[in-house]
Amino acid sequence: MNLSIRKINAIFKLKTQSIFTNMSIMVAPLMAIGYVLIMKLVMPDTGFTGAYLLGFGVLFNVILGGIMMGSYPLSEEKEKNTLRVLMTSSVNGMEFLIGSLLPSIILIVVVNIILVPISSISISKISWGPYLLFTTLGGLISLLLGYVIGIYSKSQMQSSNISMPFIVLLTFTPVFQAANKSLAHIMSYTYSGVITEFISKMLTSGIYNFDVKNIVVMVSWFIICLVVFVYAYSKHGLDYE
Repeated sequence: MNLSIRKINAIFKLKTQSIFTNMSIMVAPLMAIGYVLIMKLVMPDTGFTGAYLLGFGVLFNVILGGIMMGSYPLSEEKEKNTLRVLMTSSVNGMEFLIGSLLPSIILIVVVNIILVPISSISISKISWGPYLLFTTLGGLISLLLGYVIGIYSKSQMQSSNISMPFIVLLTFTPVFQAANKSLAHIMSYTYSGVITEFISKMLTSGIYNFDVKNIVVMVSWFIICLVVFVYAYSKHGLDYE
């Protein structure tokens, strides 16, 4: 498959503009940072640990931000027909995917790094390799999930309605895990559950050893979402009708 840098760059610029000019999307990374700051400043004596704050902040950023950055711009572009010219100029699925992923994943990674000092966690306590690997892969999964939702949505409103159950279920994984052991076991097979477990173990034990189950869960989610996206894109494209 031949990739056109010109087409990838065109999609990259369009996606970057869509993300940074749409406050409905930018509210997600801002909410992740704001949540951590509010919990620290407003309720300093409630026993919230750095692991708890970082875990929730990362989930807000990775899940809420990723799904919204994937689905909202795509559904908006379909409504306004801003991608019609690119689609009719033979942009293939891989060019669209690369150009769309880059600005979103860069923003997700930057915010995940910023969340560490904001959570009052020493930089030396973070296993940066695994941290960036798990959180970035989680962001990619959320973005792919968002793209699939965007492809099947006719409008931003419909995209929001379809996204909400996924966002609530995955963002509040720690709440479900604390509520019930059976739910905790089920949620351990979600990529948000893996991220939550990773951050907790990393900060409580001081070191993180890669768990085969967690790696399999993350890779499986990524492959499944990628395959579903490729199928949806090849089957429907952006379906302007």
